[in-house]
Amino acid sequence: MAEAKKVAKKGGKEPFCTQSQLKDVFPLFQDRKTKLLPLNDVPYVLRACGLTIYGEEEVKIKGEVEKVDGMGKPVSFQTLQDWMSENATNYQRSYDDAYNALNTLCYQGLIAEEKTTVVRIAHLRHLVGEVGDKIPADTFNKILKADDTIKSDTVPLDEFISFLQK
Repeated sequence: MAEAKKVAKKGGKEPFCTQSQLKDVFPLFQDRKTKLLPLNDVPYVLRACGLTIYGEEEVKIKGEVEKVDGMGKPVSFQTLQDWMSENATNYQRSYDDAYNALNTLCYQGLIAEEKTTVVRIAHLRHLVGEVGDKIPADTFNKILKADDTIKSDTVPLDEFISFLQK
């Protein structure tokens, strides 16, 4: 029987994102012949598993896993599984973490009118296209249209967070 996953709630400490098993994600990124993962793809796989990896943490994580399989060499499933068993809880962010981060972006006027908690989709689209992993505008639009929850140019922060958790 499938176990129901907890959805993080306001004030809760459960992980904000649904966590996936490495065994389900690793094959999607591995080299088909060698069954190894390119070292540069390690942060993407961890994010696909539901962990929140900040840019400055990528180098540290890659350094930790490459010590096992060799400097600059591709990473095995077992190496990454062992790393996750030891470290995954350090990269699981709670609802409060997500809310506080987005609320800060709102109040700084980066994704909302300054000092409001109404997210402006155009501002968010621009931000994610310029910072971090850089999501192209077309991809961003497809993500929004796939769910059809956000139907206007603005959305209250709480509704946006609920959308992110789907």
